Amino acid sequence: MTVAKDVRGLEATGISRSQMEAFDQLLEDLYLYRPGVQSRLEALLEEAPEFILGHILRGYSLMTDGLKSGLVDARRFLNRANELSRQANQRELLHMQVLQAWVDGRSKDRAQLLEEILLRWPLDLLAYRQHTGQLFWTGDKRRQLAAATQALPHWSPKTPGYNLMLGPLAFALEEAGQYELATHYARQALAVQPIDLWALHAMAHVHEMQGRPREGDRMISEVAGQLKDFNLFRGHLWWHLALFRFSQRRYDEVLTLWDEQILPGASSFYLDIQNAASLLARLEIQGIQVGDRWERVADSAEQTLGQHLIAFTAPHQAMALARSGRGQALAMSLVAMGADAKREDPQSRLALAVAEAISLYYKGAHLQFLGLMRRLRYDVKQLGASHAQQDVFHHLMVDAALQLQDLPLAKSLLKERLAQQLHNATDWDRYATLAVHIERISDVDVLRRLLHSGLAA
Repeated sequence: MTVAKDVRGLEATGISRSQMEAFDQLLEDLYLYRPGVQSRLEALLEEAPEFILGHILRGYSLMTDGLKSGLVDARRFLNRANELSRQANQRELLHMQVLQAWVDGRSKDRAQLLEEILLRWPLDLLAYRQHTGQLFWTGDKRRQLAAATQALPHWSPKTPGYNLMLGPLAFALEEAGQYELATHYARQALAVQPIDLWALHAMAHVHEMQGRPREGDRMISEVAGQLKDFNLFRGHLWWHLALFRFSQRRYDEVLTLWDEQILPGASSFYLDIQNAASLLARLEIQGIQVGDRWERVADSAEQTLGQHLIAFTAPHQAMALARSGRGQALAMSLVAMGADAKREDPQSRLALAVAEAISLYYKGAHLQFLGLMRRLRYDVKQLGASHAQQDVFHHLMVDAALQLQDLPLAKSLLKERLAQQLHNATDWDRYATLAVHIERISDVDVLRRLLHSGLAA
């Protein structure tokens, strides 16, 4: 069986040198979110049917889609790789174990195995991007930062694909509140590839967390005309642009972005459902009429009832179904979540609890909603996603308190939300000033408007 080295010197089995060059380019395009990668990978596997990592990547890609419907095909590609295992090297065998753990639903084992690969082969770009990406959805931000920082010494600007290592590092630093370092590494990545969506994404989060919506707006607007050239992840960049305009109270533009870019039609893609539902929730809390747009999100949610593997999607699915009054579909969704929760999966149990709480909010049972969410609010980080994405839960809690005219609770939740952004002395000064201001407010609408932004309010 043929063996070739990739652009970083790692051996792969079942592929020629010229085919490996095509695979290297394919990986680069995959992590730059360029379209057409999967069809090219299928074509490569037709040419090189014994290419073990190619079969593994097809399995990884199906699992990354986040739907249970992909499990059958993912297992098929895993089985094909296992049939070739006698010729596999140690790194490839570990990748097979990663995919096995993933299809089995053993996320901790998957993380441990990817960590093992990176310990021994720190230049394995496939393992690095899979590891940091999946830790994002399991909510393990400390481990995500550890994975990225531990890889850093092994890479240099001379290492092929160096910029593809920097984006996840920048994002992990941002989620840890290290905004200056996050900006430094994101800009390094963007200096190599100006439209690296993950590096742009990291910068968008820095701007969001620091309350700099105009700068974030300008950054994404400058590349907006080219986003159509990228895959579905581009919708999340449009979501960030909408958040920046939401913070500036440019609501008509937010709705236009929602219609044209965020959810132009029904979608089974988990990020589309998350983006669309959370944005509509924020708008309605500010009193903006959103028309029949919830129906489009609910249609998307119904397409994938019981199918989502990414736990953070579940509360958004419940949000859309409850808000649009689709009681039967909501009940079916909660039953499916309950079945997942019975598998002794803590993340599934938490997703079910949050989804049940959100269904109470949209039924107008604000007191019961708060009773549940106040207990859960420190746990929601375990559902994965970013601080900015998780922030929608605080919007709902503050609104519920205001609906109940419980101003002390609303003020407490607002200050708690702001305190999450404290990372230096300047932040503290802003927080102390704003906290005093909040305590003096007695107007419900003024308190609600403070949800637009953070310490820059």
